[in-house]
Amino acid sequence: MPNAVNRRRFLTGSLGVAALAAGGTSLLSGCSSSSGSSATGSGSGATGTPPTYTRYQGVKADLPGTDSGVPDAFFHYPEEPVKAFDKAPGDGKPITAMAQTSEPIPPAMGSNPYWQELNKQLGSELKIAMTTATDYDAKFATVVAGGDELPDIFQVSRGATAVPQLMASKALDLTEHLSGDAAKDYPFLANIPTASWKHAMFDGKIYAVPIPRGTLQSTIIYRRDDLLDKLGVNTEPANFNDFFDLCKQVTNAKKNVWALSQAPTNYVMQMLKVPNGWAEEGGKLTSKWESPKIKDALDATRKMVAAGVIAPDSFAANASQYKQWFMAGTTYMTGDSYSAWPAYYAQSTGVKGFALSAMGFPGFDGGKGSIWLRSPTHSIVGINKESADRAKTLLSVMNWLAAPFGTEEYLFRKYGIANRNYHLKGTDPVQDQGKVGETFLGIQYLADAPPVLYLPGAEKMIKGQYEQMKSVIPDGTPDPTEGLYSETNTRIGGKIGDKLDTLIEDILQGRKQVSEWDAAVAEWRKSGGDKIRSEYEELLQKQ
Repeated sequence: MPNAVNRRRFLTGSLGVAALAAGGTSLLSGCSSSSGSSATGSGSGATGTPPTYTRYQGVKADLPGTDSGVPDAFFHYPEEPVKAFDKAPGDGKPITAMAQTSEPIPPAMGSNPYWQELNKQLGSELKIAMTTATDYDAKFATVVAGGDELPDIFQVSRGATAVPQLMASKALDLTEHLSGDAAKDYPFLANIPTASWKHAMFDGKIYAVPIPRGTLQSTIIYRRDDLLDKLGVNTEPANFNDFFDLCKQVTNAKKNVWALSQAPTNYVMQMLKVPNGWAEEGGKLTSKWESPKIKDALDATRKMVAAGVIAPDSFAANASQYKQWFMAGTTYMTGDSYSAWPAYYAQSTGVKGFALSAMGFPGFDGGKGSIWLRSPTHSIVGINKESADRAKTLLSVMNWLAAPFGTEEYLFRKYGIANRNYHLKGTDPVQDQGKVGETFLGIQYLADAPPVLYLPGAEKMIKGQYEQMKSVIPDGTPDPTEGLYSETNTRIGGKIGDKLDTLIEDILQGRKQVSEWDAAVAEWRKSGGDKIRSEYEELLQKQ
């Protein structure tokens, strides 16, 4: 998680894709921009045919994924990786690209053996302009507004505005290449689940290739089982009161130990089955902010803050500090996305007996709650209209970049050159920390395979994450506006939502009352909330 992420954005769970790419999010107060999909630039009433989904069958998972969204899980990398390509996909000519990176900028091509080998395997020199994730949206906007020529391939992230118009103006219509069975020419693009393609379609046409994330952007409350087990407490609460009791039992302010890194407002909302962004019934939408249950969630979480079970510096801290507290054992639980699970294990080297798990989603008064299923798409990638004569080559290169887990190409793409960027421990690649920086090219934001659950040498961790996801994902709640684009929401959704975010913080800290919520929501509606609703409803009618 980048340290520069705005604290309020973390507290209210309204991070953009840059933060999610780094494995971070929050399980706290809700997303002020009303839904995870709204800033992605998604289908404007798309009615065309997405690629025929053709699941890759070349590698058998140790724990198979489910139709509900649990990813395939692997304990080891295959001993004999599948060679997915018998020839390079490129045409020998340079390919220009523009994408973000969430890692330090790597060595330049001339002094980077990994980059040179990538060019060789692609059959074309990949000239990629990398921009840090926190600066990418501004850089992209400058290029577009300044009339500068876009590269052959370009990433469009959640922060972009007027996405349908942008794609129609600048991006090549890929419908003839990717619609329906045509995508079989690019089998690894066809391996991307249909849900992700909603974000790449505008007015019935395919204008981009999505970067899939499945359910890994959904958020949970992680817990330190190694520490909690020593206390002999019940880590599987059946309702809110049980959860609150757990938090009170493990908090010991005199020893500088607290239950939670952050106020778990979103988690309590999910116990109450507050809508995930929006609720749809008969074509009509209700914002989660309008749910009467949200006031119950605010009141319950306010009581938790008042009881002192949350780290006292939480409201002034940033995401990096939350992680530090959690890893140091200063807090026993913290909110984050599923994608962060392996990162916590990677950071636990030297922590004796480290054991990680995540809370389930019980109902507030018992029974089942419902996890909010976040966007299955990280961002989208377009091909420049001016590069139309190379469309098949560029799609072939993107197809190569999307080669799935278990292939030679995936192993190289993710881990680099054997015995330089990584070495094998058994059949698993272990990265050389001194050379891993050569691989930080950001190519996973030009095309990528669907995610899997895998971490070298961490079979127990993989089993734990898989079983936890399998227990909660089937009961998850999607956002009905997923795959729809509201220009009003992209333009002002964050701004008008900030006022609700501020009120939530004030309520939690006792500066304002829950009774003030209704008036704030009424103002949100007048300031643009109703306009956002009407734009989404219009698009829903076209589906």
